[in-house]
Amino acid sequence: MLTDLAQNWPHERISLGDIVEGLADRGFGILMLLLALPTTLPVAPPGLSAAFGFPLAAIAAQLAWGSNRPWLPAILLRRSFAASEFRRMISRSMPLLQRMERVLRPRLPFLTGWLQERLIGAACAVLGILLASPVPLTNIPLSFAIVFLALGLLAKDGLALIAGLAVSLGGVFFLIYMSTAAWHAIEAGLQAWF
Repeated sequence: MLTDLAQNWPHERISLGDIVEGLADRGFGILMLLLALPTTLPVAPPGLSAAFGFPLAAIAAQLAWGSNRPWLPAILLRRSFAASEFRRMISRSMPLLQRMERVLRPRLPFLTGWLQERLIGAACAVLGILLASPVPLTNIPLSFAIVFLALGLLAKDGLALIAGLAVSLGGVFFLIYMSTAAWHAIEAGLQAWF
């Protein structure tokens, strides 16, 4: 879909709104993937997870609500760039996308229906909110869970969705563990100080 959009776009410039429109219902998976990828970095600037987590949660909530395509503010939809840059970006990412497509394929269709997509949207909305947590290192498993879920949505791959849900559970337990450890450390520090 991305390749067709890039090769057949008739104008000199293409906006984010044009891309979202061209991807139709696949826009949810693409946007969630693009927002989750920067937060997978082990060393990220402070606040990065919150900057990407809340918009990701908003987009995933729209999927959970049953929207046909993602809604973004008009100011973002109007942002445009040269169609030649878009073609170049797509052609550079094609090797990676083709490698992913070799692994991802439609399977376990009972996990990729309309209702299941809404449940995945709800799970990603919760993960996006949790991603904004200030607890160090908890962004990594949560981000990878969203990446797996987004890829599963895009490829209609039930196995990728199962992997994403498993990583989600691990990420949530890791967040709880790290939050509890941080709270006990703060408590011990306060007792020692006073």
